[in-house]
Amino acid sequence: MEQSQEANAPSGMTGSSQEKVGTILPKAAPPGMLPFVWLGLMALALVARALIYFRVENVLHAEEAVQGLMGRHILGGSVQLFTYGYPYLGTLQAHLLALCQAIFGSSVAVLKWTAGFESLLLIVANYLLARDVAGGDRRAGLIAAFLTAVGPLYLIEWSLRPRGGHLEVATLSALSFWALLRAFRAAQVASRLSPLKWLALCAFLLGLGWWVHLTMFYAIATCAIALALWGGRLRVGIRAGMIAGVCFLVGSLPFWLYNVKYPGRTFARIWSLICAGGVGPGVLGRAVETARASVPIFLGSRQTEAAYSFGTVMVLASVVATVLAIGAAIAAIRRPRADSAVEANRESAVSTPRREGVLLLLIFSVIALAVFILGPSADQIRDPRPLLPLYGALPPLMGVGIAAWLEARGFRGDLAMAILVALALVNVGGYRRAERKIVQPKIQGQPVPTSLELLRDCLEIYDITLLHTHFYLGYRLTFETGEQVIASSDNDPDPERYPPYAEKVRASEKPVAFLVGSHLAEWMEADLKQRGIGFAETAVQDLRLFHNLTAPYRDYPPGPQMCASATIVVGAYDKQAGPDEVLFVKVTVTNRSMMAWPAPPNWRAVWLSYHVLNPRTGRTVRYDYPRFSLGKALEPGQSATVILEVETPRRPGLYVFVPDLLIEEVAWFSAFHPDLVAKPNWREFSVGTRR
Repeated sequence: MEQSQEANAPSGMTGSSQEKVGTILPKAAPPGMLPFVWLGLMALALVARALIYFRVENVLHAEEAVQGLMGRHILGGSVQLFTYGYPYLGTLQAHLLALCQAIFGSSVAVLKWTAGFESLLLIVANYLLARDVAGGDRRAGLIAAFLTAVGPLYLIEWSLRPRGGHLEVATLSALSFWALLRAFRAAQVASRLSPLKWLALCAFLLGLGWWVHLTMFYAIATCAIALALWGGRLRVGIRAGMIAGVCFLVGSLPFWLYNVKYPGRTFARIWSLICAGGVGPGVLGRAVETARASVPIFLGSRQTEAAYSFGTVMVLASVVATVLAIGAAIAAIRRPRADSAVEANRESAVSTPRREGVLLLLIFSVIALAVFILGPSADQIRDPRPLLPLYGALPPLMGVGIAAWLEARGFRGDLAMAILVALALVNVGGYRRAERKIVQPKIQGQPVPTSLELLRDCLEIYDITLLHTHFYLGYRLTFETGEQVIASSDNDPDPERYPPYAEKVRASEKPVAFLVGSHLAEWMEADLKQRGIGFAETAVQDLRLFHNLTAPYRDYPPGPQMCASATIVVGAYDKQAGPDEVLFVKVTVTNRSMMAWPAPPNWRAVWLSYHVLNPRTGRTVRYDYPRFSLGKALEPGQSATVILEVETPRRPGLYVFVPDLLIEEVAWFSAFHPDLVAKPNWREFSVGTRR
């Protein structure tokens, strides 16, 4: 129950002293207005999500279709503790999807809006956390709720993506921090049961999040640091620690059951992720790229996967407003000198919870950013999913800062309003500029169709129920046809998520159909003809359907690996050169594959290039160099001689170059045959100062 300022005033204070303290205690909005404020916030949240749904997100992607299929299988009685193909992504959302599919049916809209309504829980969690961090100030909570309801474009996009994990971790992180702060506050009123109750809730939420996704590690580490710093205030003993441990185990019970059934599978995945990351010479560059690309996406001034931001003004507005809001929150925790009873009571009543809460959220943010920059997510600079849990910390932190400045009169109060308006304008501007084509998955550079209705009709006409196709098409087709069509992607380009589909397709006694993009169709058509396999070909929705094959075809996906077999012979060359010079090297290339290499301008033309390495460490000095044409088409067994022009580095020293072949914008041959660039094929040269 909310109390008045007079009731909240420290005991023993009256008159001017009480009035002085009352001016710095949190002001509560009229309780009767709160339900209407919440209705307005939820309406705004749904409007923002509906706008992005119809403009960008009303198309199901492959990973989302996997979640929908998993929900359907759960409805059928299948026990699933982790997502297909991911031993670190729990199925909390998949079970919610199963419930909603049971009630509303199985469709793209049901999957998308199940995630959309689930994301509303983050609004409530951020309200509770911000209110407690601000010492009970509802305005801080409502500002945080507003910044989540009408959040950055990236937050709203992911609010409509039923892919499990990330926003659930944000919600559970915010709630666990709220419970921990409640435990600290309860300890101040000398209650033994109350701190333990909140501490147990915090541990349970952390355990639940650990099952949901490994990024819950950010919150677990943050709470551990907070307990190390301030845990003595809780005045709880070993028994309380044991109870908290049990609560964590209960929350994460599905995680442990899974890793007992499949011994250590999640931990093996964690170890592989650690080995893929680590501190190295690219850390500074990674930090710069994070600041240039990931931060604007996270703040809503750039769209996922977009090459450019929404403009310098929007980037500056989002960054400056965010920094000022966080700075205001930090300024609010400065502890004044307690040289009087009034100041001492003021400190106890307001500053201490703010200090703990703000520091808690700052620690969480630093951990998340550090793991992202140092970790194995280099391919996620333009889709920074590991940063999504920060939406459970940044809005509350900003809400506290803006609310603190709103209490002040004059410049700071006006600046707080300007920050809030700027953030809202950036977010709404992001909604207006969002484009579906930027986030639309592609097959060899060709966008996946928005609707698969014509394709489904075509498959029905030809009575095709089993086929090989691209990852981004296969799971969508399987879900949208209610598993009447079973598709296998055969790792094209991603690993199979649900092996039983692939096994069913491979076990077919008759030749199955193939659905490929136009570029891949050229590979497949050439290979089928070379093998003497007859087929029928149908064009549908800019895709090519190969069916009625006269013999089984096992080499899907066809592609550059079919022609990537070659020998490269390097002739004599001058092994000494000056900086920024050119070595002229005669290279003979022989086609050892079973397919012809076309000459330019055919897109499948094979080119010769090279890489330069450090011979002592084997590290790449420079990977990309100019391409050199082979001059003609090469049939299997034919050769061509090319003069390779090797550019020498600017810095003197000993280097090696290694020739390599490629199909432009498709693949390097060494990706399929690493022996092409192995150490026996290194060619040394030295760069020195010419006399």
